[in-house]
Amino acid sequence: MYEQKVAIDIVKESFGDDVTKVFEFLVQRGKSSYKIINQSLSGKGRLTIKRIKQCLLVLIQHNLVTYEEFLLPLTKDEVEKLVPGEPLPSDSVYEAIIVNAIHRLRFPKFINYIKHSKGDEAAYILEELIDHGRLPMDLLIKQASQIQRVDTFEDQDDITKRFEDTFTKLIMDQFIMRAPRPRPISDQDTSNALSKEAKKIGGASGNNVGAQKKDSDPFALPSVGFSSNGPLSSVDNSGENDTETLEILTGKSSTIPPQPKKGTAKKTSAKLKSTTTTTTTSTTSSIGKKRKSRDIFDDDDDEEPDLLVIEENVEINVNDHNAANKNTTTTTTTTKTGQHTLKKSKLDQSSSRQQQNGMDQQRIIDESRVLWTINYEQFIIEFKLKACYDFVTEKNNQQSGLLFNAMVKLCKRSIRSNQDSLTSCVYGENILEEYNRDLDSSKKMDKLQIEKYLSIMQASRPSMVTKMVSKSKQSSSSELGAYQVNVGNIIGIIKQKMVESIIKQKFGDNGLRVFKLLLIKNLLEPKQIAELAMIPPNECKALLFNMMQKNIIRLQEIPRSSDHFANRTFYLFFVDLPTIIATFTEDIFKAIYNTRERLKSELEPHKDALEKLTQLDEDQITEDQAKIYKKTDRITQTLLTVILNLDNDLLHLYSF
Repeated sequence: MYEQKVAIDIVKESFGDDVTKVFEFLVQRGKSSYKIINQSLSGKGRLTIKRIKQCLLVLIQHNLVTYEEFLLPLTKDEVEKLVPGEPLPSDSVYEAIIVNAIHRLRFPKFINYIKHSKGDEAAYILEELIDHGRLPMDLLIKQASQIQRVDTFEDQDDITKRFEDTFTKLIMDQFIMRAPRPRPISDQDTSNALSKEAKKIGGASGNNVGAQKKDSDPFALPSVGFSSNGPLSSVDNSGENDTETLEILTGKSSTIPPQPKKGTAKKTSAKLKSTTTTTTTSTTSSIGKKRKSRDIFDDDDDEEPDLLVIEENVEINVNDHNAANKNTTTTTTTTKTGQHTLKKSKLDQSSSRQQQNGMDQQRIIDESRVLWTINYEQFIIEFKLKACYDFVTEKNNQQSGLLFNAMVKLCKRSIRSNQDSLTSCVYGENILEEYNRDLDSSKKMDKLQIEKYLSIMQASRPSMVTKMVSKSKQSSSSELGAYQVNVGNIIGIIKQKMVESIIKQKFGDNGLRVFKLLLIKNLLEPKQIAELAMIPPNECKALLFNMMQKNIIRLQEIPRSSDHFANRTFYLFFVDLPTIIATFTEDIFKAIYNTRERLKSELEPHKDALEKLTQLDEDQITEDQAKIYKKTDRITQTLLTVILNLDNDLLHLYSF
């Protein structure tokens, strides 16, 4: 409940009332089509259809709403009326992303983390994505580099190059990803037909398959570079040479399409085959001039006679009564055939290069349309691993924490923010190499030391790492063995300690003792709890019922008879940890919501005065105005600090 209220309040603070109405409707209603949204929000005194579209665009731009497009089923008559080339009729279904709205509370943490780990350039890029939601690569780099240029007054080309490298690193580290582009979805029959048609069209082209894989990968690097003015000219500009080669072979100037169809050479040959001998002679003379001015063919080709042969089966007029002329003609035909084969191969190479050039140009256009956005999940993973590192360091020592970081670097791609499974296997030799990479020679470990630390981490409760059994292929291929990091076990203990700290604040040491006892023993009677926790029976019963009223512990009745009489019934108390975590998470959302409301109520009486203060110089501010400013600033800083601290607890219980 309060999770939705906090998300709606954050959207209202950032985008205003109209966008909030659309977002709130999607939060409360769930998945809704565009038609339903219009019917519910449009009308007299409400949002117009145009305004609803604008609000949806803003929400999609800032990753607060996702959508799916479904193709509408059509009858035979409707299919016949379709115009070729136009998109098929479809309907879109929109859904609010509450988690992304909550992540907007953590934008200062995101910027601070990126600035310390990746540098100022990465922080500028992240700020632009926070302000605009989604941006193409060239525009993003251009705007971020302009901020850097104003601050440092450096050369624009050097700044752009640095930002391009930083942008690539952010993609490789998965802090930035391609914005999803949903495809129209149809029923099973239509999808099968479309897949078969796609295979027929692009089955022979391997580049199309690679492009589809690249579109599906949100962390695929751009295939071409970009400059401040747009895409860089990284594509092979051999189109002019290809055109000139084709002009030489055909003997006339013509415009060549970027992707010639099959059979073009044959059609051209058929046209030239019908030309007269006079035209052929004049053409070959012009070819000779072009060959001298352009080094397209080898020197051996220049020594061949200036004869143009289009096909191998060219008809040649031969006088049967003259054997000598017949032999001469045969020799000439052989020469023409060899020359034509060479020229035909060059024509095929030219057409293939021309086709590749067209595909590269299309790839540049596609890359310029790709929108990039922030990958919130990667930031949550980094905060999660930082919490695990602090836990390992506190439980063991600094060397164990560094060893944990070394293992995590080798298997970070297999870690998810909301997944508690084991990571991928890492070999002991790789762990040792990664650990000793950036350390001084005095602080480096050898094999015996690292084996000792890994065994300690494995024997701890809960186990921080797991060693693969010796029968597995991974373990047998390594001398030190193969290991997996138990991130889920560590996060489970971190959540439990967070819950224990909250229970201690609410119910004191006795309440914490009862809670930990029930976690260990699972089911206990009140008398057993009083004895094991060393609490007086009357005080223990009052504490148990107070904790049960707050949904901290639960009661299980086990009757010995069907009438459920109290004297013949066992009353056992137990703890349901997931339910407690969900309850505390809701309490934290409630505290965040109330704190934000308190901040609004504190600033509302001074709203006009604060707006005037922003327009005045320091010399024009009076003492009363300065007191108001200091008071509101102190209240704002205090309440914002409370919200950030609450969000730290929310990260552990809600996001991890």
